Amino acid sequence: MASRSPKKSSSKADHSAAGAASWVALVAATTLGLSSVAKMRAEVSVAEPLAAIGARSSGYRLIVQSYARNSVGQNELPGARTRPLASAQRAVTAEELAHGVAVDMLQINVAASEQSPLIVAWIENGAPDLEFDALRARPDSSAVYGSAESARGSAHVVLRRRDS
Repeated sequence: MASRSPKKSSSKADHSAAGAASWVALVAATTLGLSSVAKMRAEVSVAEPLAAIGARSSGYRLIVQSYARNSVGQNELPGARTRPLASAQRAVTAEELAHGVAVDMLQINVAASEQSPLIVAWIENGAPDLEFDALRARPDSSAVYGSAESARGSAHVVLRRRDS
């Protein structure tokens, strides 16, 4: 009798993220008629302890957005009227950011030219607000901020204090 190899265990978070992505893709493709849905993962961390760069808070709002590369200026700060391709926000602590935080987003109706967007992320003091996806959020020029080019659906963004 042949023995069966044990199934690899996967985390509950992996299943829920995949399920959410699959569900949105299914709804987009069948109901809305959208043909392109891409999952984007951003790994966000800080370059140095937040206290060392003057950020002091018991909790932070982490905002992560993706943009078409040609829609962001030289300073890699999105303009007030530039619409992100995808956006997400969540509550984080300084300790979580020191170890790195994974944030998944779905980009809906992504054009071929936008397959490798620029990922931007920043933190603000406080908790996430009532705007669920933070599409209208924009960093100020002194934000603890980072950006990175995405490759194969993921990017590693390192947050740093920007000079005003």
